[in-house]
Amino acid sequence: MAYLIILIGIDGGACAQDQNLQGIVSACSSNAPPAASGKPQDPPPRSREVMAFYRAATPFMHAGAYEKAIERLNQAIEIDPDSARLYSSRGHALLRIRQVDKALEDFNHSIAIDPTSSLAFLGRAEVYLKMFDRDRAIEDLNQSLKLFPGNARAYLARGMAYADRREYDRAIQDLDQSAKLDNRCPNTYSVRGQIFDLKGDHDRADNDYDRAIQLDPNPGNATAFLRRARSYEGKRDYNRAMNDLEQALKLEPRNAFALNCRCFFRALSGVFDGALTDCNEALRIRPDEASFLDSRGYVHLRKGALDSSIEDYSAALRIDDKKAISLYGRAIARRHKGDIAGSEADMSAAVAVRPNVVDEAALYGIR
Repeated sequence: MAYLIILIGIDGGACAQDQNLQGIVSACSSNAPPAASGKPQDPPPRSREVMAFYRAATPFMHAGAYEKAIERLNQAIEIDPDSARLYSSRGHALLRIRQVDKALEDFNHSIAIDPTSSLAFLGRAEVYLKMFDRDRAIEDLNQSLKLFPGNARAYLARGMAYADRREYDRAIQDLDQSAKLDNRCPNTYSVRGQIFDLKGDHDRADNDYDRAIQLDPNPGNATAFLRRARSYEGKRDYNRAMNDLEQALKLEPRNAFALNCRCFFRALSGVFDGALTDCNEALRIRPDEASFLDSRGYVHLRKGALDSSIEDYSAALRIDDKKAISLYGRAIARRHKGDIAGSEADMSAAVAVRPNVVDEAALYGIR
């Protein structure tokens, strides 16, 4: 769930209001001052054409039409193959469509051209986080912050990396700094709330969830409703969480992420048949989404349908073999079936990938 927060926040205009954040990189919108992008570039001979393609890519990026954005950026790069910023922009688009290796190539190329860009190091760190290489991600985030200390999004990402390593106090320090730089990003408070929950400090967690909800008073799109639903879920206010998911699905009936979230929340509430209906529909829309298979595995686990649970967790792991929560869920299902050796192997693998997986699973009753 935490990675979903980051994903929908970065892409979707997630700040509570559009603002010029006075020389900082916003934690959850595209706002960034030129200095964060690295050294000024000399315009290429055909700069007008390059800028035209770049500007044409921008609305596609905001709309989530990443393939079309990549087409425009390819054309721009063909004219100006020495532009670090073009490679960085294409890297972000490639990451969104899960072409992780190609995204890494683009960020490597961008950094090789201009090693002074805080945003390029941030982008490469996000790739490493997708690859579960948190050590390299933290190295890049350290460099991103060294180059531009006002990068609130880098603090948010590094805080999440520390949380995954179960270094909760360091994570909270980074999230505190992110909130200090950008106090209008709901995601920062929602993520920090989750970390307080993992630490067992539920009062401070509730305060952060309340702040995140205050920053989303009138969600105007499905992404914002999804984000606020996550904050209500953190407060265990499942009725309001479900109401926000209903609103998201009214706006976007085929929003597979909203269906998956509703599946998960219904499972938490014990509404297993409705949960399976939502998970099945989400998987019909996006059949190769590991997180959706994981959610359905969780529903079956809560129902006691252990064979079906193991089948779904295994399918999720065939897509993403480092999905710690799926390894952990399968470990629990195998233990209940009496497969102690298989359970212990899965448990060890899950903790090796993400040391805090036991804490997170406990929040959702996976024991």
